[in-house]
Amino acid sequence: MNPVELTSSAAMPALPTGATPRRHGGLAQGIALMAIVNMPSLALSALVPGLPLLFQHFSNVPHFQLLVPMIITVPSLCVALMSGFTGMLADRFGRRNLLLVALLAFSLLGLAPLMFDSLPLIVASRVIVGVAEAAILTVGNALMGDYFEGAQREKWLGYQNMLSPLIGSAIILSGGLLAGVHWRYPFLLYLVGLAVFALAWFACWEPERDHAAPAQGSAAAAFPWRSTLFVCGVTVLFSMVFFVQAVQHGRIFGDMGVASPERISVLVTIASLGTVAGGYLFKRLGGVSVPLRLAISLALYGVCYVGVAWAPNPSVGLPLDALGQVGGGLLLPALIAWALTHYRFEHRGRGMGLWGGSFFLGQFLSAPLMTLVQGAAGTFLASVAVVGTICLIAAVVLAASTAARHPLTQ
Repeated sequence: MNPVELTSSAAMPALPTGATPRRHGGLAQGIALMAIVNMPSLALSALVPGLPLLFQHFSNVPHFQLLVPMIITVPSLCVALMSGFTGMLADRFGRRNLLLVALLAFSLLGLAPLMFDSLPLIVASRVIVGVAEAAILTVGNALMGDYFEGAQREKWLGYQNMLSPLIGSAIILSGGLLAGVHWRYPFLLYLVGLAVFALAWFACWEPERDHAAPAQGSAAAAFPWRSTLFVCGVTVLFSMVFFVQAVQHGRIFGDMGVASPERISVLVTIASLGTVAGGYLFKRLGGVSVPLRLAISLALYGVCYVGVAWAPNPSVGLPLDALGQVGGGLLLPALIAWALTHYRFEHRGRGMGLWGGSFFLGQFLSAPLMTLVQGAAGTFLASVAVVGTICLIAAVVLAASTAARHPLTQ
């Protein structure tokens, strides 16, 4: 089988003869990994409600209109740029120690704005938070592959994606309440990172390397660049679709005619519950091929994006918008599970680091893409409809190719 085929039957190469079976994770490790991979959402969700207060507080600082948003966006940019490098460190020096250092740096530097009055210094601290995020996400995803296999891996990925929107909603709500007291107080939520650090310390172990692994320099030991380029390319494309809704959610409802920020936040929270359904759907489709899962996700996004563009009012638009959340709940664990099948243990850190960087690159590219499409379509919602139409066409093509037993190849 071609190593870059987009099928669920693509599997990691068999372990060399004589390899030592690895220890498998259980309940404690599954819970710990769910907490770990949700930590970076603090960098975004906790601060969004208090962003107007940050603008107000730093309004006398030169270039504040550029620097204040960077408090939120710089960590994501660092994840895109540094995930591959942190993955190489995890493969070279081990997973656990890097994870613990990253969680500690993430928590302590996340709390730093409680003490800083300098906007440039706060932004600089966010760079370190972003590098720590890159390591946390990379190692968390790699450990999911190290600790679990097959159905168990898919089960925990499904749980992870079902839990994420609930955690995100709790973080947004807590951040808003704390911002109402003082603009600094949302950064107190980084104290949660210290609790997750303790959980990781006790629950996570360093995975054993294969004693009979291929020798350095052998063909089997070489990093699979060809399949990685394919995985990363597919991930960027799907990530751009994913972040149309994730980044522009408030604007979608705003252009539907919802003027109140409070009402928009309520509608977004209700719609995000669709992600829970998507995570459950991922678990139920355990025997379904990767192309068909991705085709279903694209179809859900297509109906969502075309539907919200033409919805006459928010009452009609809300259930259509929730369909996109279901698609996202299916898409993200499907991409992670598929990417994990392409890497041996010795390459899993770098491979999942490059995957994470590609996913966040899609976030960076999504907004400019929508700007370009809007230039041709005329309005923002019309551009959303264009993307939705492309998703529907791609879903049909992908499903048809799966039915004809012609998997997509590089």
